[in-house]
Amino acid sequence: MRIGASTYSREPFLKQIDEIREAGFDYAELDLTWITWEPEKLQAEAEVLAKRIPLLTAHLPPSQFHQADLARFVGFMDALAPVGTEVFNAHFLEARSAPRIAAGAKTSWLSDLVDAATDRDVLVTLENVDEPPEVLRKALDAVPDLRHCLDVGHAHLDQRTDGARHYLAVLGDRLGLAHIHDNHGGPGEAGDEHLPFGQGTIDLARDVAALKARGYEGPATLEIFKGTPDDKKACLRKMRRWTRP
Repeated sequence: MRIGASTYSREPFLKQIDEIREAGFDYAELDLTWITWEPEKLQAEAEVLAKRIPLLTAHLPPSQFHQADLARFVGFMDALAPVGTEVFNAHFLEARSAPRIAAGAKTSWLSDLVDAATDRDVLVTLENVDEPPEVLRKALDAVPDLRHCLDVGHAHLDQRTDGARHYLAVLGDRLGLAHIHDNHGGPGEAGDEHLPFGQGTIDLARDVAALKARGYEGPATLEIFKGTPDDKKACLRKMRRWTRP
């Protein structure tokens, strides 16, 4: 299993990338949430960063599921696929500024995004936020080349103690990416703390063991936005130990 670390797009990328590389991670996940650059500028930046560490995965912003977002996300693919980005992660939950959108309309939009990704030899993964796994299963069944991103932290929000294993049981056959981080199982956005391992209440060793037992060997991004660089290094050491053959 390749183990990476996430960046945060409201902070300069170069410093984050160097910290991720020096900590010993296999790759960096490029956060695109707050990026407003033109594709040419993004590609130029990514070319510099990719010389330091592989930019294997990228996190797309929350979408309003309209054509402008589709064009922008395809632009991200055009900028990053040439430097080696293989997986583009999307949400099924709308952006906070968007009206509620019917599941069928979102699935149709995702189908167009996946078609564009297939043309560029990259994957799109669909991350669980607060949807039950059965909702995402319908989207995956409707779009055969769409994959799932199991976000272990999100799966345990709202005190769902068996959350990650439940998602894995329903969606594990389509897994293309995993996000690993800790929290206290609180409600919604406020509970999504993105803590280092052991600073919340999730039994992450158990959940990573479930991923390993499933035979998953793809990328796993540590989405840890709190704590110190040493905390992240400690989390990486734990992941290496938990995923050792």
